[in-house]
Amino acid sequence: MDTRQKIKSNSVLALKAGDKKLVSVLRYLTSLIDKKELSLPVGSVVTEEMVMEVLRKELKNKKESRAMFEKGGRGDLVAEVDSEIEILSAYLPAEISQEEIRKEVIRVIEEKGVVFGEIMKQVMAKFKGGVEGGVVSAIVNEEIAKMNG
Repeated sequence: MDTRQKIKSNSVLALKAGDKKLVSVLRYLTSLIDKKELSLPVGSVVTEEMVMEVLRKELKNKKESRAMFEKGGRGDLVAEVDSEIEILSAYLPAEISQEEIRKEVIRVIEEKGVVFGEIMKQVMAKFKGGVEGGVVSAIVNEEIAKMNG
């Protein structure tokens, strides 16, 4: 069962169990995935990779919201967003460690040279959206600095 179907079936189960919070989050995720599908050319379907991209983007948004709520002293909203992050994270594969990313960055540098764009392209393709671009970018910059310094 793909992730999209899993979210939909879990939504039905949560509805039957009376878990309003879970139903709300899962329906919202379903709507984001459906919206993504509507943005595609006619006849195209959302792939598992696209679903993961949508979920990662939403997770990033939730984490940014959490940081703002925390900064604003809104503990009630922090707790709410934390529960949403937990639900969302359950549908994403485990994040790839920074050490794994670093190894791949070093491998690409050795193979392709010190060209930021090329390194980013290769590493992002290798992990197929399994990592955030900002994390990869920071590691690439660190490794390039080591090479130049």
